[in-house]
Formats: sequence, structure tokens, C-alpha cells
Amino acid sequence: MQLDWLDARFSFSFGSYRDPERDSFGVLLALNEDKVKPNGGFLPHPHRDLEIFIMPLSGMVEHRDNLGNQCIVTVGDVQKMSAGTGIVHSQMNRSSQVTDHHIQIWLQPRRTGTPPSVEQRHFERADRAGRWQLLVSPDGRGNSLPVDQDSMICVTTLKRGHSVSINAQANRSAYVHVIRGALSIVVAGVAPEQLAGGDACALPVVPNVELQGMSDDAEVLWFDLPLVTGSSGGSSAS
Repeated sequence: MQLDWLDARFSFSFGSYRDPERDSFGVLLALNEDKVKPNGGFLPHPHRDLEIFIMPLSGMVEHRDNLGNQCIVTVGDVQKMSAGTGIVHSQMNRSSQVTDHHIQIWLQPRRTGTPPSVEQRHFERADRAGRWQLLVSPDGRGNSLPVDQDSMICVTTLKRGHSVSINAQANRSAYVHVIRGALSIVVAGVAPEQLAGGDACALPVVPNVELQGMSDDAEVLWFDLPLVTGSSGGSSAS
């Protein structure tokens, strides 16, 4: 989506953008990459019964809501907004010079009608170099943000030639999204596939997977999800 203040890319159907082959991936409902120009942003609007995460890549996001929260989300932070029974919020770039570039993620919660809330954590980038850093988990382990879903979100950064693994788990699915840089995804018995920033790979059944850095700045998200049925394997952001 292109507006005078916004460059938005959607991995799944979102708003007026519809892709019937990619409405969601199980409980992962949205994964958007937004670039908001200086002094632009999303004016107050409502959400209900969603777990929404914001992860800035550059610049910053100013969050305000009808619960009285006002906070700045910047690089290294992850903010969770549990919409529950309903929340109205704005999401603005208050800088007059720097573009706000962020990832936005929506997960479907297990329960509906819970009290709305907002939480935020800071995660040191050094702790994700060459290994998985846990950002979101059902129980908030290891200082991760708790989510009302049987899901985890992890991130890693890889240098060229370095690798990390995703180990197979019974009755689980995975979604791998490259934030930036380039990597190769290696699945046993399948030819390696190269992915670049904005590309993704959906794995309804998780085999043993290895991600190998193909550039010095690869950064990638891994979503560990309840089993997804009736989905295709690969996808990329639109």
C-alpha cells in the first residue's frame, strides 16, 4: 500500500488488500512492514480481541491510547498491545526528519473479551547475534513478552557463513520471515532456497531446518505456532 505518508507491505490479506491464498497462517493474522514518513502516522482507531506487536527497525513510534498510556517505542523495543474488549490507539511518527520503519505483527488470542493492556520490553541486539533471542512466549519466560496464545516469536542476526537451526517439533508449524539481508534456508532432502529481506517461508510441518547467513547483516524472525493445516509452503511479502 502506498500513501503520501506511508509505504506498507503486507505478508497476508490486510485491510483493503486481499490475497485469498494468504489470508493468514494459522494464528498469525498479520505481518506488516511499515515505513511512515516524518510527522505521519495512524490516527486514533479501534482494535478488539487481537495481540498486536510493534518492532521498530529505525526511527521511533509514539503510542497513545484511551487507557491513558503514552510511550515511545524505539529500536530494540517490542511493544505488545492486547486489544481484548476494545482499545483505541494512535501510532505516530513525531520526528520531523527520520522515517519510522517498523514491523507490525497480529496474533489471534486464545480468549476473547479480556481486559485490554499495553506492555513493552527492551531487547539487546547483541543477545541475538548467531542465536535465537526470545521476544514473545505464552508464559513470558526469559523476560519475553507474554502472549495469550500457544506461540513464540524469536529473532536472530546472522553473519555470512554463520547458521542457526530450527528443530522439528511434533504438531507444530513455523513461519520464517527475513527482516533484512539474505540467507539460505536448508531443509533435509530439499534444494536450499535463498531468501532476502521481505521474503518468508511457511512450514506447516516443521522439519529440521538450518538458516545460513548469505550476507553480513541478515536478520530473521521465527514464529513457533500451533499446527497449521491446509496451507502451502512458501510465501513472500507483498
